[in-house]
Amino acid sequence: MSRPAVLLLTAVFASPALAYLIYRAAKELGFLDPPVDRQHELRRQILAALYASLIFLPVFLFGWERRWPRVWIAFGVLSGLALVFFAVSGLASAKALWRLRHDEGQGPEAEHGRGVRGGNEEGLGVRGEGRGLEKKEIGDLAGPGP
Repeated sequence: MSRPAVLLLTAVFASPALAYLIYRAAKELGFLDPPVDRQHELRRQILAALYASLIFLPVFLFGWERRWPRVWIAFGVLSGLALVFFAVSGLASAKALWRLRHDEGQGPEAEHGRGVRGGNEEGLGVRGEGRGLEKKEIGDLAGPGP
């Protein structure tokens, strides 16, 4: 068998194995679980946009530098459009995440001294998870009153 045929067979058999390994890694890291909240969803979109830029930018720049052959011009146009799409979606997600994280403390609860990192009356965090201390324990930590 010639070298190109061996490389083709290797690619044909290695591609599904590599795809399965990537799937398992994504599943174990929690990327396939539904997002916990809006911030988690936006972070995933930003990460996808960054990875897409890592894929499409070198392809686009290589083709641009080599002056795309006529057959590959459509591929170059699609690569450029994909790069623009993921760049815009990543920037929009980053802007939405920034607004979400910085506008949380601007509501009526900010007047009471509980901002983004604060909590509510029950001693719960922003997402509702307990902090481990009850109200009376928090009062005990403050020391004797005046």
